[in-house]
Amino acid sequence: MISMEEWVDIVALHRQGLSIKAICRQLGVGRNTVRRALRREGPPAYRRPALPSKLGPYKDYLLARLSEFPELSAAALLEEIRAQGYEGGISILKDFTRPYRRKRREPVVRFETPPGRQAQVDWAELGRHELGAGQEVTLHLFVMVLGFSRALYAEAVTEADLASFLACHARAFAFFGGMPAEVLYDNAKVVVLERTARGPRYNPGLLDFAGRYGFAPRLCRPYRAQTKGKVERSIGYLRDRFFCGRRFSGLEDLNAQLLGWLDGVANRRVHATTGERPLDRLAREGLTPFALAPPWPMRRASVAAEPLLAGSRPAAPVVDVRPLAVYEALT
Repeated sequence: MISMEEWVDIVALHRQGLSIKAICRQLGVGRNTVRRALRREGPPAYRRPALPSKLGPYKDYLLARLSEFPELSAAALLEEIRAQGYEGGISILKDFTRPYRRKRREPVVRFETPPGRQAQVDWAELGRHELGAGQEVTLHLFVMVLGFSRALYAEAVTEADLASFLACHARAFAFFGGMPAEVLYDNAKVVVLERTARGPRYNPGLLDFAGRYGFAPRLCRPYRAQTKGKVERSIGYLRDRFFCGRRFSGLEDLNAQLLGWLDGVANRRVHATTGERPLDRLAREGLTPFALAPPWPMRRASVAAEPLLAGSRPAAPVVDVRPLAVYEALT
């Protein structure tokens, strides 16, 4: 293709009255080149040489993933293709995948708590699934996040009753290595039976458990569930970065994968808000050591929750329930 410089020289010499032969001799170009330049209505358009896209080899993979899981975020997709060798940035990935991805909701205002002060707890529904022998059950996801460190624990269970709820707490505390001063909940029946003019009437089983583990239950104000936004965002993070795009052979496999991901990814990534890894901030939480807690029957733990920090869990024999009067101060 003729360059802009060649076209200018040919046209200029032709306007000066030189013949095609003379122009060829002076510029050292062929007759056909001169003729094509003179037949053009304008200068040749400049075209930057096309460079191979770093994203090119991964486009088929990205389209396949988004056709099955359109809610995958660009950040999650970036992790996946970087593991396959992608060396480019996220901007080109966002531009390419934007037409195929679902939009995300804007985050709510964040409220920070001091070290060791608060954990937030919530349930998430995972829908109905077939777990062996054609039996279909509803799966519930228990999620606890520590307010200061953003250390995260989650576990899938088939029952959302009080026994499962408390057992998940015990395994979460074992995973973190300790207990915070308070745990924030919404208005689930496993937490609060009713709200009265004198205050909330907590589930007696939860109060017994809270007394043993030394934390105070706290409730979100009615219609203000966003006050426990850390756990709400953690549920969204789990749906996006763990559950989306994975398959499981059963509940035990789900919890095994989940526990490995919590330990290897979620609690070791640099958190967008704190700028630190949850694992590093967990060491500064100042939790009440789990070893000081009395044993609790953590039933049906198909996958053991190993401590996130160094330490070990005590044995868990069944214990007698103490009088509720001991925990009245917690209400």
